[in-house]
Amino acid sequence: MLTYENFVSVLLGAIERTGLNIAYTQELLDTHALGRSLSITCLPDGVVDDSGPQEPPLRAVIAFRWSPEFTVFSLRGAESLDGIERYVDERLFAQARSGPSLDVEVTYHLPVNGEVHVEPRDLPAIAQALQQLHAMLVDDEDVLRVDGTLSFDPGGAPHVQSLVAVRLWSLDEALYDADLLEVTFEELCAELQAMLQVLHDQYGSRSNAGHGGADGLPPDRRYLKPPTA
Repeated sequence: MLTYENFVSVLLGAIERTGLNIAYTQELLDTHALGRSLSITCLPDGVVDDSGPQEPPLRAVIAFRWSPEFTVFSLRGAESLDGIERYVDERLFAQARSGPSLDVEVTYHLPVNGEVHVEPRDLPAIAQALQQLHAMLVDDEDVLRVDGTLSFDPGGAPHVQSLVAVRLWSLDEALYDADLLEVTFEELCAELQAMLQVLHDQYGSRSNAGHGGADGLPPDRRYLKPPTA
C-alpha cells in the first residue's frame, strides 16, 4: 500500500499537470489519534481569491481523511495490525483485512446569497440541473449528491444557508498502484476543472462581480488562509 506521502505526491502531481486554480490548502493532524486530513480548495480558471476572511462563493474542495490504521498498514503491512486490533474500530479493521478503501470527496460549493439568491422552493430544480450538468461531463453512472441547508428566521421564514454538490471517488486497488492512482487523480482533476467552469458560467459570474478596488485590482487581504502543506 502507498504511504500518505506517496498518495499526496501523486495527487499534487495530477493537480499541477491539470493546471487547477488552487486558492489554498489545509492539512490537519489529529495529535491524539495521529490521523491526517488534507483539503485543497480550487477556484474556476482566472478567478482570484480576494474575499478576505470569507470563503470564495463558488469553489470546489478536494478532501480526504487518512486514518492512523492506514499509516500502520502502509508502513508495516497487514500483519502489523495483529498487535493493535483492540485499539482499532471494528469496521476499519475489517476493511484493512480485506484491503483498505479510501473515499476522496470533491465538494462544489455554490453561491446562495447576494445577487445569486436561491429560494427554498427552487432547490429540487437546482439539484436536478446540477446532476444533469454533471452527467454531460462523465461517462459513468456516478451521480452528484446535492445537499442544502436551511435556516429559519424568528418569524419562521426559511432561507437557504448553503448549497453543495458532492462527488465521491472511492479508491481501493489504486491505493497499491501509483500508476493507477495517477490515472484516477487525473480523471478527478479533469472532471473537477470542467465542472467548476460549467458552474462558473451558470452561477458564478455575478457572484464574482464587484470584487476588487476602483482600479480593478484585488484589495489587500485582511486574512491569510493556511499555507500549502
